[in-house]
Amino acid sequence: MRIDHRPHHSIIIVGGGFAGALTALNLLDRTAVPLAITIIERREELGRGVAYSTTDPAHLVNGPADNFSLYVDDPGHLSRWLSEKAAANGRQPPENIGSSSPPRYLYGTYVRDELKRAVGEARFGSSLRHIRASASTLSSTPHRIQVSTSDGLVVEADEAVLALGVFAPDPPTHEVAGHPRFAVNPWDAAALDRLKDCEDILLIGASLSMVDAVASMEARGFHGRYRVISRRGQLVEGRRDVAAARDFLADKPLPSTARSLLSLVKTERRAIAASGDDWQGLPLAIRPHILSLWQKADDRERLRFARHLRAFWDVTAHRSAPESNLIVETVLSQGRLSRGVARLIDLTVDGKGIIARLKTRTGIERHVFDGIIDCRGHQLHDWRRISDPFICQLLASGEVRSHSTGFGIDATPEGDLIDEEGRIHRNLSAIGHPLRGVAWESSSITEQRAQAIALADRILSKFTPARAAS
Repeated sequence: MRIDHRPHHSIIIVGGGFAGALTALNLLDRTAVPLAITIIERREELGRGVAYSTTDPAHLVNGPADNFSLYVDDPGHLSRWLSEKAAANGRQPPENIGSSSPPRYLYGTYVRDELKRAVGEARFGSSLRHIRASASTLSSTPHRIQVSTSDGLVVEADEAVLALGVFAPDPPTHEVAGHPRFAVNPWDAAALDRLKDCEDILLIGASLSMVDAVASMEARGFHGRYRVISRRGQLVEGRRDVAAARDFLADKPLPSTARSLLSLVKTERRAIAASGDDWQGLPLAIRPHILSLWQKADDRERLRFARHLRAFWDVTAHRSAPESNLIVETVLSQGRLSRGVARLIDLTVDGKGIIARLKTRTGIERHVFDGIIDCRGHQLHDWRRISDPFICQLLASGEVRSHSTGFGIDATPEGDLIDEEGRIHRNLSAIGHPLRGVAWESSSITEQRAQAIALADRILSKFTPARAAS
Protein backbone atom coordinates (compact mmCIF):
# COMPACT_ATOMS: atom_id res chain seq x y z
CA MET A 1 0.00 0.00 0.00
CA ARG A 2 1.31 3.45 -0.94
CA ILE A 3 0.56 6.64 1.03
CA ASP A 4 1.07 10.00 -0.69
CA HIS A 5 -0.23 13.14 1.02
CA ARG A 6 -0.23 15.62 -1.85
CA PRO A 7 -1.43 18.42 -2.10
CA HIS A 8 -0.65 18.90 1.63
CA HIS A 9 2.96 19.63 2.52
CA SER A 10 4.15 16.32 3.91
CA ILE A 11 6.76 15.21 6.42
CA ILE A 12 7.79 11.73 7.53
CA ILE A 13 9.31 11.45 11.00
CA VAL A 14 11.07 8.14 11.60
CA GLY A 15 10.99 7.59 15.34
CA GLY A 16 8.26 8.68 17.72
CA GLY A 17 10.08 9.06 21.01
CA PHE A 18 10.80 12.40 22.66
CA ALA A 19 12.65 14.00 19.73
CA GLY A 20 10.20 12.82 17.08
CA ALA A 21 7.15 13.86 19.09
CA LEU A 22 8.63 17.27 19.88
CA THR A 23 9.45 17.85 16.21
CA ALA A 24 5.86 17.06 15.23
CA LEU A 25 4.51 19.27 18.02
CA ASN A 26 6.56 22.25 16.86
CA LEU A 27 5.60 21.72 13.23
CA LEU A 28 1.90 21.69 14.12
CA ASP A 29 2.11 24.66 16.49
CA ARG A 30 4.19 26.84 14.17
CA THR A 31 2.82 26.09 10.70
CA ALA A 32 1.04 28.59 8.47
CA VAL A 33 0.22 25.97 5.80
CA PRO A 34 -1.56 22.60 5.80
CA LEU A 35 0.72 19.75 6.87
CA ALA A 36 0.41 15.98 6.64
CA ILE A 37 2.80 14.47 9.19
CA THR A 38 3.47 10.74 9.40
CA ILE A 39 5.33 9.31 12.38
CA ILE A 40 6.69 5.80 11.97
CA GLU A 41 7.04 4.36 15.47
CA ARG A 42 6.38 0.80 16.59
CA ARG A 43 5.41 1.73 20.15
CA GLU A 44 1.75 2.30 20.92
CA GLU A 45 2.24 5.72 22.48
CA LEU A 46 4.14 8.58 20.91
CA GLY A 47 6.56 10.61 23.00
CA ARG A 48 7.90 7.85 25.23
CA GLY A 49 10.73 6.17 23.36
CA VAL A 50 13.13 4.13 25.49
CA ALA A 51 13.63 6.67 28.26
CA TYR A 52 10.00 7.35 29.13
CA SER A 53 8.49 3.90 28.58
CA THR A 54 9.63 2.55 31.95
CA THR A 55 6.68 2.22 34.33
CA ASP A 56 8.83 1.92 37.46
CA PRO A 57 8.03 4.91 39.74
CA ALA A 58 11.61 4.71 41.06
CA HIS A 59 12.93 5.80 37.65
CA LEU A 60 12.99 9.60 37.76
CA VAL A 61 14.01 12.27 35.30
CA ASN A 62 17.52 13.42 36.20
CA GLY A 63 16.73 17.10 36.63
CA PRO A 64 14.19 19.48 38.17
CA ALA A 65 10.77 19.74 36.53
CA ASP A 66 11.35 23.37 35.59
CA ASN A 67 14.22 22.23 33.32
CA PHE A 68 12.00 19.77 31.48
CA SER A 69 9.23 21.95 30.11
CA LEU A 70 8.64 21.39 26.40
CA TYR A 71 8.45 25.15 25.90
CA VAL A 72 11.59 27.28 26.11
CA ASP A 73 9.61 30.43 26.86
CA ASP A 74 7.50 28.76 29.57
CA PRO A 75 9.76 26.86 32.00
CA GLY A 76 6.92 26.39 34.49
CA HIS A 77 4.66 24.59 32.01
CA LEU A 78 5.52 21.06 33.18
CA SER A 79 5.17 22.04 36.84
CA ARG A 80 1.67 23.37 36.21
CA TRP A 81 0.79 20.23 34.26
CA LEU A 82 2.02 18.07 37.15
CA SER A 83 -0.01 20.09 39.65
CA GLU A 84 -3.13 19.83 37.52
CA LYS A 85 -2.57 16.08 37.06
CA ALA A 86 -2.20 15.57 40.80
CA ALA A 87 -5.32 17.61 41.57
CA ALA A 88 -7.34 15.71 38.96
CA ASN A 89 -6.36 12.45 40.68
CA GLY A 90 -7.21 13.78 44.14
CA ARG A 91 -3.59 14.06 45.25
CA GLN A 92 -1.67 16.92 46.78
CA PRO A 93 1.21 18.00 44.52
CA PRO A 94 4.61 18.04 46.25
CA GLU A 95 5.98 21.29 47.63
CA ASN A 96 8.47 23.06 45.38
CA ILE A 97 7.21 21.00 42.48
CA GLY A 98 9.41 22.91 40.06
CA SER A 99 12.55 21.57 41.73
CA SER A 100 11.25 18.01 42.08
CA SER A 101 12.07 15.14 39.70
CA PRO A 102 8.93 13.43 38.39
CA PRO A 103 8.86 9.76 37.37
CA ARG A 104 9.93 9.26 33.78
CA TYR A 105 6.72 7.47 32.83
CA LEU A 106 4.73 10.48 34.01
CA TYR A 107 6.99 12.75 31.96
CA GLY A 108 6.32 10.56 28.94
CA THR A 109 2.60 11.06 29.56
CA TYR A 110 3.20 14.81 29.54
CA VAL A 111 4.96 14.64 26.16
CA ARG A 112 2.22 12.39 24.78
CA ASP A 113 -0.55 14.68 26.03
CA GLU A 114 1.07 17.81 24.64
CA LEU A 115 1.39 16.20 21.22
CA LYS A 116 -2.29 15.21 21.40
CA ARG A 117 -3.08 18.82 22.28
CA ALA A 118 -1.15 20.06 19.25
CA VAL A 119 -2.97 17.60 16.99
CA GLY A 120 -6.34 18.64 18.40
CA GLU A 121 -5.56 22.32 17.84
CA ALA A 122 -3.93 21.81 14.42
CA ARG A 123 -4.66 24.59 11.93
CA PHE A 124 -5.17 24.67 8.17
CA GLY A 125 -6.40 21.09 8.09
CA SER A 126 -3.05 19.74 9.27
CA SER A 127 -2.98 16.14 10.42
CA LEU A 128 -0.76 13.55 12.09
CA ARG A 129 -0.77 9.84 11.27
CA HIS A 130 0.95 7.26 13.47
CA ILE A 131 2.08 4.10 11.69
CA ARG A 132 2.84 1.42 14.28
CA ALA A 133 5.70 -0.29 12.51
CA SER A 134 9.44 -0.03 12.02
CA ALA A 135 11.01 1.72 9.06
CA SER A 136 12.65 -0.75 6.67
CA THR A 137 14.13 1.32 3.83
CA LEU A 138 14.52 4.95 2.81
CA SER A 139 15.27 6.37 -0.61
CA SER A 140 15.47 9.99 -1.67
CA THR A 141 15.36 12.26 -4.68
CA PRO A 142 15.95 16.01 -4.54
CA HIS A 143 12.20 16.56 -4.16
CA ARG A 144 10.70 13.45 -2.54
CA ILE A 145 11.46 10.94 0.19
CA GLN A 146 10.10 7.40 0.22
CA VAL A 147 10.08 5.18 3.30
CA SER A 148 8.89 1.58 3.42
CA THR A 149 7.80 -0.03 6.68
CA SER A 150 7.97 -3.47 8.24
CA ASP A 151 4.25 -4.02 7.60
CA GLY A 152 4.49 -3.36 3.87
CA LEU A 153 3.45 0.29 3.66
CA VAL A 154 5.27 2.75 1.42
CA VAL A 155 5.04 6.40 2.50
CA GLU A 156 6.09 9.34 0.33
CA ALA A 157 6.66 12.89 1.51
CA ASP A 158 8.37 16.18 0.75
CA GLU A 159 10.61 15.98 3.82
CA ALA A 160 11.85 13.33 6.23
CA VAL A 161 13.38 13.55 9.69
CA LEU A 162 15.38 10.82 11.40
CA ALA A 163 14.53 10.94 15.10
CA LEU A 164 15.82 7.47 15.84
CA GLY A 165 16.93 7.86 19.42
CA VAL A 166 19.31 5.44 21.08
CA PHE A 167 20.36 1.85 20.52
CA ALA A 168 21.44 -0.80 22.98
CA PRO A 169 24.73 -2.65 22.64
CA ASP A 170 24.63 -6.40 22.05
CA PRO A 171 24.72 -8.65 25.14
CA PRO A 172 28.27 -9.10 26.49
CA THR A 173 28.32 -12.74 25.34
CA HIS A 174 25.79 -14.88 23.52
CA GLU A 175 25.94 -17.55 26.22
CA VAL A 176 24.09 -15.37 28.73
CA ALA A 177 21.53 -13.98 26.28
CA GLY A 178 18.18 -15.25 27.50
CA HIS A 179 19.58 -16.53 30.81
CA PRO A 180 16.96 -16.01 33.57
CA ARG A 181 19.49 -14.29 35.85
CA PHE A 182 20.77 -11.88 33.21
CA ALA A 183 18.84 -8.61 32.74
CA VAL A 184 19.63 -6.94 29.42
CA ASN A 185 18.71 -3.56 30.92
CA PRO A 186 17.40 -2.08 34.21
CA TRP A 187 13.94 -1.40 32.76
CA ASP A 188 12.81 -4.99 32.27
CA ALA A 189 10.56 -5.44 35.29
CA ALA A 190 10.14 -9.20 34.85
CA ALA A 191 13.90 -9.73 34.61
CA LEU A 192 14.52 -7.70 37.78
CA ASP A 193 11.81 -9.65 39.62
CA ARG A 194 13.84 -12.81 38.98
CA LEU A 195 16.90 -11.23 40.63
CA LYS A 196 15.41 -9.98 43.89
CA ASP A 197 16.47 -13.09 45.86
CA CYS A 198 20.06 -13.07 44.57
CA GLU A 199 23.00 -12.51 46.90
CA ASP A 200 25.59 -11.01 44.55
CA ILE A 201 24.69 -8.93 41.50
CA LEU A 202 27.12 -7.53 38.96
CA LEU A 203 26.16 -4.16 37.49
CA ILE A 204 27.95 -3.53 34.19
CA GLY A 205 28.32 0.23 33.93
CA ALA A 206 28.13 3.07 36.44
CA SER A 207 25.98 5.64 34.65
CA LEU A 208 22.41 6.74 35.29
CA SER A 209 21.21 3.30 34.17
CA MET A 210 23.05 1.85 37.18
CA VAL A 211 21.14 4.24 39.43
CA ASP A 212 17.90 2.95 37.88
CA ALA A 213 18.97 -0.63 38.58
CA VAL A 214 19.77 0.00 42.25
CA ALA A 215 16.57 1.99 42.80
CA SER A 216 14.47 -0.77 41.23
CA MET A 217 16.16 -3.60 43.11
CA GLU A 218 15.90 -1.81 46.46
CA ALA A 219 12.18 -1.21 45.83
CA ARG A 220 11.86 -4.99 45.32
CA GLY A 221 13.37 -5.68 48.73
CA PHE A 222 16.77 -6.84 47.50
CA HIS A 223 19.15 -7.33 50.46
CA GLY A 224 22.24 -8.63 48.68
CA ARG A 225 25.40 -7.00 47.39
CA TYR A 226 26.16 -5.04 44.22
CA ARG A 227 29.47 -4.99 42.37
CA VAL A 228 29.67 -2.04 39.96
CA ILE A 229 32.31 -2.03 37.24
CA SER A 230 33.16 0.73 34.77
CA ARG A 231 36.17 2.01 32.89
CA ARG A 232 36.72 4.89 35.35
CA GLY A 233 35.25 3.48 38.54
CA GLN A 234 33.26 6.64 39.17
CA LEU A 235 29.66 6.80 40.31
CA VAL A 236 27.16 9.35 39.07
CA GLU A 237 26.84 12.35 41.38
CA GLY A 238 23.53 13.33 42.90
CA ARG A 239 22.17 16.68 41.80
CA ARG A 240 22.21 19.52 44.30
CA ASP A 241 20.21 22.71 43.98
CA VAL A 242 22.97 25.15 43.03
CA ALA A 243 23.25 28.11 40.71
CA ALA A 244 25.62 28.14 37.77
CA ALA A 245 29.16 29.24 38.57
CA ARG A 246 30.49 32.41 36.99
CA ASP A 247 30.83 32.23 33.22
CA PHE A 248 34.60 31.85 33.18
CA LEU A 249 34.62 31.14 29.42
CA ALA A 250 32.83 34.35 28.44
CA ASP A 251 35.74 36.77 28.67
CA LYS A 252 38.33 34.84 26.67
CA PRO A 253 38.63 32.96 23.35
CA LEU A 254 37.16 29.48 23.65
CA PRO A 255 39.82 26.77 23.91
CA SER A 256 40.19 24.52 20.88
CA THR A 257 41.87 21.54 22.57
CA ALA A 258 40.75 19.15 25.28
CA ARG A 259 43.95 19.84 27.24
CA SER A 260 43.44 23.62 27.30
CA LEU A 261 39.79 23.22 28.29
CA LEU A 262 40.75 20.87 31.12
CA SER A 263 43.37 23.34 32.35
CA LEU A 264 40.80 26.14 32.52
CA VAL A 265 38.28 23.89 34.27
CA LYS A 266 40.82 22.78 36.89
CA THR A 267 41.77 26.39 37.60
CA GLU A 268 38.14 27.38 37.99
CA ARG A 269 37.37 24.39 40.20
CA ARG A 270 40.23 25.32 42.54
CA ALA A 271 38.84 28.85 42.73
CA ILE A 272 35.37 27.51 43.52
CA ALA A 273 36.79 25.26 46.25
CA ALA A 274 38.77 28.15 47.75
CA SER A 275 35.65 30.30 47.94
CA GLY A 276 33.62 27.53 49.57
CA ASP A 277 31.13 27.32 46.73
CA ASP A 278 29.71 24.12 45.26
CA TRP A 279 31.58 22.64 42.28
CA GLN A 280 28.26 21.46 40.81
CA GLY A 281 27.79 24.99 39.52
CA LEU A 282 30.77 24.43 37.20
CA PRO A 283 29.17 22.16 34.56
CA LEU A 284 26.19 24.52 34.52
CA ALA A 285 28.57 27.32 33.52
CA ILE A 286 30.23 25.20 30.83
CA ARG A 287 27.06 23.80 29.29
CA PRO A 288 25.99 26.90 27.30
CA HIS A 289 29.37 26.78 25.52
CA ILE A 290 29.44 23.05 24.73
CA LEU A 291 28.10 23.39 21.18
CA SER A 292 30.59 26.15 20.31
CA LEU A 293 33.46 24.24 21.94
CA TRP A 294 32.59 21.07 20.04
CA GLN A 295 32.23 22.79 16.69
CA LYS A 296 35.47 24.73 17.16
CA ALA A 297 37.48 21.56 17.86
CA ASP A 298 38.79 19.34 15.08
CA ASP A 299 38.09 15.60 15.01
CA ARG A 300 41.36 14.78 16.74
CA GLU A 301 40.43 16.93 19.72
CA ARG A 302 36.83 15.68 19.74
CA LEU A 303 38.08 12.10 19.93
CA ARG A 304 40.58 13.07 22.61
CA PHE A 305 37.73 14.54 24.65
CA ALA A 306 35.61 11.42 24.13
CA ARG A 307 38.48 9.14 25.13
CA HIS A 308 39.82 11.00 28.15
CA LEU A 309 37.19 13.44 29.43
CA ARG A 310 33.84 12.00 28.40
CA ALA A 311 33.43 9.87 31.53
CA PHE A 312 34.18 12.85 33.79
CA TRP A 313 31.73 15.06 31.88
CA ASP A 314 29.01 12.41 32.02
CA VAL A 315 29.19 11.93 35.80
CA THR A 316 29.39 15.66 36.57
CA ALA A 317 27.00 17.12 34.01
CA HIS A 318 24.45 14.29 33.93
CA ARG A 319 23.67 13.85 37.60
CA SER A 320 20.97 11.78 39.24
CA ALA A 321 17.87 13.05 40.99
CA PRO A 322 18.41 13.64 44.74
CA GLU A 323 15.86 10.96 45.61
CA SER A 324 17.65 8.39 43.44
CA ASN A 325 21.07 9.40 44.73
CA LEU A 326 19.91 8.93 48.32
CA ILE A 327 19.12 5.28 47.57
CA VAL A 328 22.62 4.70 46.17
CA GLU A 329 24.24 6.54 49.08
CA THR A 330 22.26 4.43 51.55
CA VAL A 331 23.38 1.18 49.93
CA LEU A 332 26.98 2.45 49.94
CA SER A 333 26.79 3.32 53.64
CA GLN A 334 25.51 -0.20 54.36
CA GLY A 335 28.59 -1.66 52.69
CA ARG A 336 26.45 -3.44 50.11
CA LEU A 337 27.82 -1.70 47.02
CA SER A 338 31.40 -1.87 45.83
CA ARG A 339 32.81 -0.29 42.70
CA GLY A 340 35.95 -0.67 40.70
CA VAL A 341 37.77 -0.01 37.47
CA ALA A 342 37.30 -3.06 35.29
CA ARG A 343 36.43 -4.17 31.79
CA LEU A 344 34.22 -7.18 31.22
CA ILE A 345 36.00 -9.80 29.09
CA ASP A 346 33.26 -12.43 28.94
CA LEU A 347 30.50 -14.22 30.80
CA THR A 348 30.03 -17.97 31.07
CA VAL A 349 27.49 -20.10 32.89
CA ASP A 350 28.04 -23.09 35.16
CA GLY A 351 26.24 -24.73 38.05
CA LYS A 352 27.47 -22.12 40.52
CA GLY A 353 26.10 -19.12 38.64
CA ILE A 354 27.34 -16.69 36.01
CA ILE A 355 31.12 -16.39 35.85
CA ALA A 356 32.49 -12.98 34.89
CA ARG A 357 36.08 -12.56 33.74
CA LEU A 358 37.18 -9.00 34.43
CA LYS A 359 40.26 -7.11 33.29
CA THR A 360 41.28 -4.92 36.21
CA ARG A 361 44.30 -2.71 36.83
CA THR A 362 46.10 -5.64 38.43
CA GLY A 363 45.25 -8.36 35.92
CA ILE A 364 42.50 -10.83 35.04
CA GLU A 365 40.00 -11.67 37.77
CA ARG A 366 37.29 -14.31 37.84
CA HIS A 367 34.13 -13.77 39.90
CA VAL A 368 30.89 -15.71 40.29
CA PHE A 369 27.58 -13.84 40.48
CA ASP A 370 24.05 -15.14 40.75
CA GLY A 371 22.63 -12.14 38.91
CA ILE A 372 23.81 -9.60 36.34
CA ILE A 373 22.24 -6.37 35.09
CA ASP A 374 23.61 -4.69 31.98
CA CYS A 375 23.67 -0.99 32.89
CA ARG A 376 25.57 0.28 29.88
CA GLY A 377 22.34 1.89 28.72
CA HIS A 378 21.20 2.52 25.17
CA GLN A 379 24.42 4.31 24.31
CA LEU A 380 25.67 2.64 21.14
CA HIS A 381 26.50 5.77 19.14
CA ASP A 382 28.59 4.26 16.33
CA TRP A 383 26.09 3.52 13.56
CA ARG A 384 28.55 1.11 11.95
CA ARG A 385 28.11 -1.19 14.95
CA ILE A 386 24.32 -1.04 15.09
CA SER A 387 22.59 -4.16 13.78
CA ASP A 388 19.16 -2.57 13.23
CA PRO A 389 18.13 -3.35 9.60
CA PHE A 390 17.01 0.22 8.87
CA ILE A 391 20.30 1.68 10.08
CA CYS A 392 22.20 -0.87 8.00
CA GLN A 393 20.13 0.03 4.90
CA LEU A 394 20.71 3.76 5.34
CA LEU A 395 24.47 3.26 5.46
CA ALA A 396 24.63 0.59 2.74
CA SER A 397 22.55 2.66 0.32
CA GLY A 398 24.76 5.71 0.83
CA GLU A 399 21.84 7.89 1.91
CA VAL A 400 23.83 8.73 5.05
CA ARG A 401 27.40 8.27 6.20
CA SER A 402 28.91 7.73 9.61
CA HIS A 403 30.31 10.82 11.29
CA SER A 404 34.10 11.00 11.20
CA THR A 405 34.25 10.81 15.01
CA GLY A 406 32.25 7.57 15.04
CA PHE A 407 29.41 9.27 16.91
CA GLY A 408 26.17 9.18 14.91
CA ILE A 409 25.96 10.33 11.30
CA ASP A 410 27.34 13.24 9.32
CA ALA A 411 25.31 16.40 8.92
CA THR A 412 25.59 20.14 8.61
CA PRO A 413 25.51 22.17 11.84
CA GLU A 414 21.80 22.72 11.13
CA GLY A 415 21.09 18.98 10.94
CA ASP A 416 20.78 18.44 7.17
CA LEU A 417 22.20 14.98 6.52
CA ILE A 418 25.18 14.31 4.24
CA ASP A 419 25.35 11.26 1.97
CA GLU A 420 28.36 9.02 1.33
CA GLU A 421 29.49 11.23 -1.58
CA GLY A 422 29.51 14.34 0.61
CA ARG A 423 26.32 15.80 -0.86
CA ILE A 424 23.99 17.66 1.48
CA HIS A 425 20.40 16.44 1.52
CA ARG A 426 17.95 19.30 1.20
CA ASN A 427 14.95 17.28 2.39
CA LEU A 428 16.42 14.76 4.85
CA SER A 429 17.34 15.89 8.36
CA ALA A 430 18.00 14.42 11.78
CA ILE A 431 17.45 15.45 15.36
CA GLY A 432 18.85 14.32 18.68
CA HIS A 433 21.07 11.28 19.15
CA PRO A 434 22.05 10.73 15.48
CA LEU A 435 23.72 14.17 15.59
CA ARG A 436 26.03 13.39 18.53
CA GLY A 437 29.11 13.82 16.33
CA VAL A 438 27.87 17.21 15.09
CA ALA A 439 26.68 18.53 18.45
CA TRP A 440 27.97 16.60 21.47
CA GLU A 441 25.05 17.30 23.81
CA SER A 442 22.42 16.23 21.25
CA SER A 443 21.30 13.60 23.73
CA SER A 444 20.11 16.22 26.23
CA ILE A 445 16.58 17.53 26.58
CA THR A 446 17.82 21.12 26.38
CA GLU A 447 19.60 20.57 23.06
CA GLN A 448 16.80 18.51 21.52
CA ARG A 449 14.27 21.15 22.48
CA ALA A 450 16.29 23.81 20.67
CA GLN A 451 16.91 21.52 17.70
CA ALA A 452 13.19 20.76 17.34
CA ILE A 453 12.28 24.44 17.13
CA ALA A 454 15.04 25.22 14.62
CA LEU A 455 14.23 22.14 12.54
CA ALA A 456 10.51 22.90 12.41
CA ASP A 457 11.19 26.48 11.34
CA ARG A 458 13.66 25.34 8.69
CA ILE A 459 11.21 22.84 7.19
CA LEU A 460 8.31 25.27 7.31
CA SER A 461 10.36 27.98 5.60
CA LYS A 462 10.54 25.74 2.53
CA PHE A 463 6.76 25.50 2.43
CA THR A 464 6.14 29.20 3.10
CA PRO A 465 8.51 31.45 1.12
CA ALA A 466 7.32 34.57 2.94
CA ARG A 467 8.40 33.01 6.22
CA ALA A 468 11.85 32.25 4.82
CA ALA A 469 12.29 35.86 3.74
CA SER A 470 11.18 37.31 7.07
